Amino acid sequence: MFIKFDDLDMLDFFENEPISIGDEGEATFIYSIKDSRQFSMTLTVDTYKKDIGISVSYNDNTIFAGHFDNVLEIKKSEDVLLVEIENNKRLVLKKYPCFGVFIENVKKD
Repeated sequence: MFIKFDDLDMLDFFENEPISIGDEGEATFIYSIKDSRQFSMTLTVDTYKKDIGISVSYNDNTIFAGHFDNVLEIKKSEDVLLVEIENNKRLVLKKYPCFGVFIENVKKD
């Protein structure tokens, strides 16, 4: 399996093209965004390994970093990205009013 996501959703959220890393066909990408106040967010997606890395920095100093595996899907919902993870976990990546990452438990009916 692999992480499901829409390239257009990722482009819309990060406002630029990803950087492809590794050998051709490995499907590993780095998405990043920086605001006018020197905050930045970087998301590394390894599509086939089903894992991601997220960091939020201020003036090149990391204020949050996390690695998450068993990622099922990344989707855009209004102005946030929702990262669905196995075992009823979800990450919410937001841009406004500043970059942030929230970890949520999701109740399944």
